[in-house]
Amino acid sequence: MRQLPIQRGYENGEIFPYRGKHFELALVNETPAGAKVTPDGGRLLVCADKAECARQLILYWYTAETENIARSLVPAWSKKLAVRPRAVTVKYARTRWGSCAASGNIFLNSRLAMLSVEVGEYVVVHELCHLKQMNHGSEFWDEVKRALPLAMTLRRSLREQEREAVL
Repeated sequence: MRQLPIQRGYENGEIFPYRGKHFELALVNETPAGAKVTPDGGRLLVCADKAECARQLILYWYTAETENIARSLVPAWSKKLAVRPRAVTVKYARTRWGSCAASGNIFLNSRLAMLSVEVGEYVVVHELCHLKQMNHGSEFWDEVKRALPLAMTLRRSLREQEREAVL
């Protein structure tokens, strides 16, 4: 039975995952890097004084980080899988980690940056495999497992990590 997702208050000391690691939220007046959100050691420094401001800044930051992940993974995996997505879009969604339309457009959830590196890569590969098989039938799963032999383990890890990967 799945546990309910955690509820966010965007308060000092709250834990946020980033690339599979845990960071303690610290609302600050400025960050050393000058950015609005900066991971620093075990802390996630956010230049904000209110929870609502922190929430928006953190969402934008995770979106930008996921766009960076997509820029690094999609071209390499597209080449390996011999597929060509028409476009890749990153946006926030509460439930789906990604999707692939028949048009060849792929959507990735901005929360992808909250997942471990390996699980985030699994999500990208999963969606790219839909360019070959637009379903979740056995041929689709064969494609995913050919690309990532540990796909089923990574899929289980995704289910474990998604409880904390909420905004």
